[in-house]
Amino acid sequence: MLTFSCRTVLRHKFSNLVHVSGHVHLSMNTEVFIDESGKRENMLRIIFLVGLIVLEGMAFAFPFSQAQEDKPYLELVHSIKDVVITTQKTRGLTNNYMNGNVVAQLLVYGQRQNMLKNFQEVEKNIASSSLKPELKEMSAVLINKTELLNRRAFKEDSAQVFASYSDIIEGWISFNKRVIDTHFSASDAKRYKMVSTLNNVLLPLTENIGKMRGMGSGIVARSYCKKQESPKMQQFARKIEQYRMMLESYLRLEVPASLEKSELQMINESLHTYTELTLNRVVDQDHIELDTNTYFNQGTAAISNVLKVYGALVAMLDHQE
Repeated sequence: MLTFSCRTVLRHKFSNLVHVSGHVHLSMNTEVFIDESGKRENMLRIIFLVGLIVLEGMAFAFPFSQAQEDKPYLELVHSIKDVVITTQKTRGLTNNYMNGNVVAQLLVYGQRQNMLKNFQEVEKNIASSSLKPELKEMSAVLINKTELLNRRAFKEDSAQVFASYSDIIEGWISFNKRVIDTHFSASDAKRYKMVSTLNNVLLPLTENIGKMRGMGSGIVARSYCKKQESPKMQQFARKIEQYRMMLESYLRLEVPASLEKSELQMINESLHTYTELTLNRVVDQDHIELDTNTYFNQGTAAISNVLKVYGALVAMLDHQE
């Protein structure tokens, strides 16, 4: 309660200003003594002070920014990326093992375990978001298909298994695109473009490197390239260059602060080096003298370099928050 009387002194005291669950609780022990000449000025001061308190209370009452609203969906996008990367490794190592590299079998089982952890993370993030029922069903179908394929992979033709894993990966990228288009398309255009680039450029780039690595390591393991494999490998190389150029074009507009120009050049060179190695020493070759594990690891390094750009763009998204 504010009380006024005609005195020459202004005295006021506020105590116990507390925020609880988005509300402002103000206990006020106030005595105001105002002379007639200063009454208007001091009244304005009091109104201003109370106005600040009300505005602060409103800030607590409406705490969710666009970035906070985006957070569970961004986490879902990133967890799907992890599923894609793990499935790529599983596909490649499976093909490597089925073409003669027995060492790869234990690595396959390790990746399958990682995949189960990735699935749990996806399910957790879906539960914390408000996806449409058909998208939730789409995710459940992809997880079920992957688990079934993992159980029968070693019993089927290696080329068919490779194609089945590739179909599942494409399914995850499509699912991710629908999540992004559903949630982010109505938000800031720059933010939407950046999130879309993560899924529509960077993940397809890793996927084509992953296909080249997976099929190529199987070719190297058996020491020769089958006739039907050459055009597929050449297509992977063309796709890598296509997505690399798309990424390069985007990075002219959005340069990640955490990546030096020299790092971007190194990433480009690693993609070019791996592609040239494949086209010159694997594709159409009848007698290949490369180590299959080394070849696989070189592909993994190229994918890791692409993921550095992914991480840099994610950092920019976080900075916008």
